[in-house]
Amino acid sequence: MTTLLTANLPSEADAAQQKAFVTYSFPRQSTDDNASGERAVTLLEARSVISSSGTTGLRTWEAALLLGSFLASETGRASIEGKRIFELGAGTGMLSILCAKHLGVAGIVATDGDEAVVDAIKTNLFLNGLDVDDASGCQTRTAALKWGYPVDAATFPEDYGMEVPDIVLGADVTYDKTVIPSLVSTLREFFELNPALRAFISATIRNEKTFETFLNACKRNRLGFEQVTCPPVPEHGQDGPFYPTSTPIQVWCITGGQNMNDPFAV
Repeated sequence: MTTLLTANLPSEADAAQQKAFVTYSFPRQSTDDNASGERAVTLLEARSVISSSGTTGLRTWEAALLLGSFLASETGRASIEGKRIFELGAGTGMLSILCAKHLGVAGIVATDGDEAVVDAIKTNLFLNGLDVDDASGCQTRTAALKWGYPVDAATFPEDYGMEVPDIVLGADVTYDKTVIPSLVSTLREFFELNPALRAFISATIRNEKTFETFLNACKRNRLGFEQVTCPPVPEHGQDGPFYPTSTPIQVWCITGGQNMNDPFAV
């Protein structure tokens, strides 16, 4: 008892990064081959991390849960089924795991700019029975990718273990105005690799001016953008996954354009 009483408690910062197992469930649709049960994704994550910290990749944020709900819907799944997917700023890897495990994508690469976060994604892939070296079924890969650096078409299959993607996903990747030029630069790289590509970007609108900076950067680079109709379900009506809705959350579809301008224009 004396030992317990005198033991040092973890700092607030350390306590916030302590991880626990969390399972997110997405309802199946009537068109699924097996409409019974739920689509579950189990993650090891730090639920107490706050958005202003430098370790945001350690937990799943509400923008990812709304985008996941859209992708799991009949409309959303029709957009990605059988497609090659590339996720930017994957964090815990929840979206990539949902797509690979339940939504019938051909392949997916989960990327993040933080090597430690990429290692955590690998753990979560293992927890969900997704072997990245399995030659059958959906090809699931992880990689470190810092936005703003060139993406080489010639070496893309070697670099990422998958052909050029059809769809790019990004959840809560526009929260910091300073990273938006690099983000738009990377989106441009993918549109140059595949002009028919579409990017689904979800955002919690904590600061309207910050998100406007993203849309303005897209506009100045002649990228098309349209808000996707998938309003958050009020908390009292949610049946999984569960997420707060006090702050607006939006999903946008970004498409390529001709004669794209300076990617660093904001």
